Amino acid sequence: MMSVLNCRFLVALSLLVVPLLAAQQDQLPRGPKKDDRGLLQINRQYFDLAASTGGDYYFWAAGEFASARVQIPVHHDDVLLSYGALESKKSFEIPVETGVKELTLFAGIQRKDLAVLVRPDGTVVRDVQSFQHMLIATVKAPPAGIWHLELQGAGTYAVTAHVKPGDGGPELINFAFVEPGGRPRPEGMFPVERAVGAGESLACRVVLSGSIEQAELAFVTKDGSPIGTTPIAATSEGEYARCTIPDGPFRVVVRGVDAKGARFQRIESRLRYSE
Repeated sequence: MMSVLNCRFLVALSLLVVPLLAAQQDQLPRGPKKDDRGLLQINRQYFDLAASTGGDYYFWAAGEFASARVQIPVHHDDVLLSYGALESKKSFEIPVETGVKELTLFAGIQRKDLAVLVRPDGTVVRDVQSFQHMLIATVKAPPAGIWHLELQGAGTYAVTAHVKPGDGGPELINFAFVEPGGRPRPEGMFPVERAVGAGESLACRVVLSGSIEQAELAFVTKDGSPIGTTPIAATSEGEYARCTIPDGPFRVVVRGVDAKGARFQRIESRLRYSE
């Protein structure tokens, strides 16, 4: 007879697998449905799930998936996550620090008029996977500097960029809102267990590693627009910043300069919320 523990394990596994399978099935095209502006119909529920978790939502046109031979970009350290709506065109900056082994980019939009990945020297990356509504690129050993994605089109879009850092590259290990706690003498700073409120001022503990000359903490909206920036100060107990909680969904970003003067950026994949 199957034990109660095994039954619980199988139930938990099914609860995890079923949504994943449903999400994968939703990526398959189900017909050439576009409106009079040429906007591809999308499943808003699955798009919102990708936007909340830092995932890629695939904008497949009818018949593309079967013949695409798509090479799915492998996610490493998140550098750029932007989900929003576009009416004409937008340029995205992608900081790449020294020694990066691989840069991956995903861009999808309901109507793609133009999508171009540009190197720091201004030259265009030609070796990309281009689809009716998407651009996917993987660049080995990308030169350090600010890369750009130039996107033109209309409708809902998703843009993500990731790097595989070199040895000793910048890394965001942990971020937490913290407050004093523990028994008196000694007291300490402990993660906030409650929901944080919009406008609340809290200490933020940042754990970084790697080759970093200077760094700052920032909050951005779901589409990557800046909300606020504050310097990170090193103390005897770690690295801290003073944060004002945004009103609305936000992501945590750490950006700065590596030891060789190249800009870097790391962003949390999950979207945070305030009360």
